[in-house]
Amino acid sequence: MTTKSETKSTETKSTASKAEEFHQVAAQKGYVRAVAEKMLELPPQLDPPVLGSRLRIWKQDPSVKGIELPRTVYIHTQVNDGPSDSQISIEGIAPVAADANRDFLLNPASNAEAFDAVHTYTIVRQVLTMYQRVLNKKLDWQWNKDGNAEVIKVYPHAGETENAYYSRQEKALKFFYFNPSQSSGLIEKVFTCRSLDIVAHETGHAVLDSLKPKWLSWNAPAQTGGLHESFGDLTSIFLILSQMDLVEYIVAETKADLHQKNIVAALAEEFGLAINSSNGLRNADNDLKLSDVTPEVHDVSQVFTGGVFDTLADLFTSRRDPRVRDSAEVLYQTGKYIAGLVLRAIIQAPDTRATFADVANAMIEIAKADGEEDCAKFVQKNFEFREVLGTKAFAGPIDLSHFGMYASRHCSCGTMQHPQYRSQASDLNGKTGK
Repeated sequence: MTTKSETKSTETKSTASKAEEFHQVAAQKGYVRAVAEKMLELPPQLDPPVLGSRLRIWKQDPSVKGIELPRTVYIHTQVNDGPSDSQISIEGIAPVAADANRDFLLNPASNAEAFDAVHTYTIVRQVLTMYQRVLNKKLDWQWNKDGNAEVIKVYPHAGETENAYYSRQEKALKFFYFNPSQSSGLIEKVFTCRSLDIVAHETGHAVLDSLKPKWLSWNAPAQTGGLHESFGDLTSIFLILSQMDLVEYIVAETKADLHQKNIVAALAEEFGLAINSSNGLRNADNDLKLSDVTPEVHDVSQVFTGGVFDTLADLFTSRRDPRVRDSAEVLYQTGKYIAGLVLRAIIQAPDTRATFADVANAMIEIAKADGEEDCAKFVQKNFEFREVLGTKAFAGPIDLSHFGMYASRHCSCGTMQHPQYRSQASDLNGKTGK
């Protein structure tokens, strides 16, 4: 006959065994997967661990009205002091310590520098996580090979100039600050690190460089460079659409019409305002065709960005049915699918000298394979309109990069203009358009 003390002892051993098993799974797969897989087996005495950290960010930049207040977001992975993690570290600013709950809930009014560190780290992490979810695997930085696990160093206050860039050589993202134009109406310095669009854009360059390292080369054709610049802009769009509160705001702001003026299409509003541009640095909702633009990399990039944006808007409109699903849910899912479609198409594109048509055709092929025939038709329609595909496809200027005459990058972001991506074997002879 089993005594009560023996039964209790057996239960205690069983509980200890289950707890040990749980922690073994956690060590192998991480606490998130361990909780998901072992939830039914967790003994009542063992509470699931508190995971991740809360951090505050600007959801656009401080100039964007309606959402200018800092908002709290959740990062599900471990965030260390700095903030930092296994892939990202903040540099050039005094390290920010987490509170007792491992959170970073700062107020920009009382500690602007620390808030900038937290905000910038968070946007970089969100971009990386967004694309890792698409690929269902870890995304390494370009230099993470042969056992090199170096993080990317992120400098929110890198110096004073109208610039921000990704540097492969420095293994860094650098964000600068500057005084706005006197006629802009802005009084305070503009910090590029405070713009979700700018931080996401430059992080997009870093992600794409890890996937297609030759696309950044100075001797790449205009459209290849344009794909890099466009991917940065699209990364900002995709990141905004990955956040449900912003998606709900956009639906309400536009009455579910993405062709109305909105925070998705307008990029880097505060930077644009500082240099007297009323619609940010760029507008994704454009009607530009290849025959409308110059071979300058930033200029031509707008054609590809516009084609993807129109495809996103068309797919969202066609799938809306407010009687069945909330429009915000539809826009969230549509944004997630288009982000994955673009990333998978870029991976499928050639490693060198890729064109808009290469990526657009890959998008069509992948969408059809996914059973998304309507999406494939929208891609075809929108890129035919922009003279990328179809009988009216416009080849654009003759590619003379083989002769050392490279596409101009003088209107592009700091990444695309950085001298480290120039051909070391060629004399540019002033042919960069700068």
